[in-house]
Amino acid sequence: AVDKKLAEIYYLKNDFNKAVEAYANFAMGPTATEEDLVKYAFALFLNHDFDKSLEVANMGLQKNARHAAFNRLAMYNYTDLKRFDEALKAADVFFKECDKADYSYLDYMYYGHLLESLKKYDDAVVQYEKAVKMDPTKTDLFKNISSAYEQKNDYKKAISAYQKYYTSLDKEHQTPDLQFQFGRLYYGAGTQTDSLTINAEERKQALMAADSVFHSIAEAAPDSYLGNFWRARANSALDPETTLGLAKPFYEEVATLLESKNDPHYNSALIECYSYLGYYYLLAIENPALKAEAKANKDKSIEYWSKILAIDPANATAKRALDGIK
Repeated sequence: AVDKKLAEIYYLKNDFNKAVEAYANFAMGPTATEEDLVKYAFALFLNHDFDKSLEVANMGLQKNARHAAFNRLAMYNYTDLKRFDEALKAADVFFKECDKADYSYLDYMYYGHLLESLKKYDDAVVQYEKAVKMDPTKTDLFKNISSAYEQKNDYKKAISAYQKYYTSLDKEHQTPDLQFQFGRLYYGAGTQTDSLTINAEERKQALMAADSVFHSIAEAAPDSYLGNFWRARANSALDPETTLGLAKPFYEEVATLLESKNDPHYNSALIECYSYLGYYYLLAIENPALKAEAKANKDKSIEYWSKILAIDPANATAKRALDGIK
């Protein structure tokens, strides 16, 4: 009786660690009620002990297979344990067969997570929308909806959903890192390979929108390379033949910044910068309009390909480029 009273007090105070300890002393015994078992399983779940919570929930299901709370916890725990096929079976029972089920936004959110993990993106969106309809304050769910659409390459809907999330925030919470996702989505729309989904003009507009977002980020966070790095990528996609060199000033700026950091963590980004610049100057060697500068352009191209080999001596692209120049 003392353990039960302590468990209930700790549970109500959201001290789930101590609640678990108290429930463990009696909840699996003959004096425990079904409600005790539910609270024990839920305390374990909230304490992130998903295996033990699942064990307790399954014990409850052996006694009452249509019990809503035990099936709910089975779905939650299987999902968090990434046992998705079993989670889906639990979800089917929970949503279709349980007695007296009182669904919450959390139920639909978890079901959405599960379906998204199984790559059932349209079905996941339906559940996320049910969740946010049930609790309109949970605007974070628009990020999940955006993510589901992004994973099926439906960038228009992904951008629309993300816009709902972003505009739901106070101005002080509309930070550059959240703006960055807008740029990524516009960039994804502009570089997707499905020509039936987006035409050339829409592709150009998406890439220009991406460039605008990344420009704002570069100005807001000048010590970070990411704004200009993604501006370079957007402009490179706007100039796929590298005839205009739209990405050149941004890759140059990023290379200068990352070289000053002298940190191997940035080697991959530096190789991307050097690859673009090496290729740009390689094309310039053969440009009749730049014949007078051919020697200088050749030297610059060799310089950038050589910088790649200094980072990655086995880089096949750099080796081929240098062999071709020489």
